Amino acid sequence: MTLNDQLYSRLVNLYQGLDDEKIHQLNARLILLLSEEISDSLVIKKIIDQLETENKSSSD
Repeated sequence: MTLNDQLYSRLVNLYQGLDDEKIHQLNARLILLLSEEISDSLVIKKIIDQLETENKSSSD
């Protein structure tokens, strides 16, 4: 199993049994913790840009 598969599996398990409010809280906390670990603001900007692009294309 690749690292991405393992991470995906752990995230899916983390969300099981949570209501929408708890999922949003967990997502916000996860984003803050990950952004603390990524010290390069350009990397964070690229990730946000990618998410914006994906979100726009999925809503078309």
